[in-house]
Amino acid sequence: MTDDTSGTLDEALERLHASGPERLGWLSNHAPMAVEALVRHGQGRTVHRWLDRYRHKLEEMPRPHARITEENWHEALGDPRRLADWPAYFERELAGRPWRDVLAVWWPRLLPGIAGGATHPVIRVGHAVRTLLDDPDPGATTAPRTAELAHALGYWAAR
Repeated sequence: MTDDTSGTLDEALERLHASGPERLGWLSNHAPMAVEALVRHGQGRTVHRWLDRYRHKLEEMPRPHARITEENWHEALGDPRRLADWPAYFERELAGRPWRDVLAVWWPRLLPGIAGGATHPVIRVGHAVRTLLDDPDPGATTAPRTAELAHALGYWAAR
């Protein structure tokens, strides 16, 4: 990705992080994956126009249910009422450790639920990881990309 498309991707991800991972109670929000694919395939200039057209399909992030901690994460795993709690947990985890370390701990824990959400959560994680791997300055990974990984892992954990 070029620097100008990287900025577009980061802006789009920031726009999307107020949205929940689903709509109508179970349909996946495809926008984070779609904007990553558009940018990756040289269509960065169309991203914001595409998001404007997709906006009616977005719902706000659900309300938090209860804080997830290292002590209680087992009981929150697979609970869709925790769709807002899990991204917050992963944002805290990613603030304190490199994203690769967090991913190395969590993908084995989440793997038994790979089919949850019709596999969309794990697909979203793949897109998020690809944005982090493509970061032009890996030492200064952008906050929107790290937040996207938190949202993607959170969606997987809730489903």
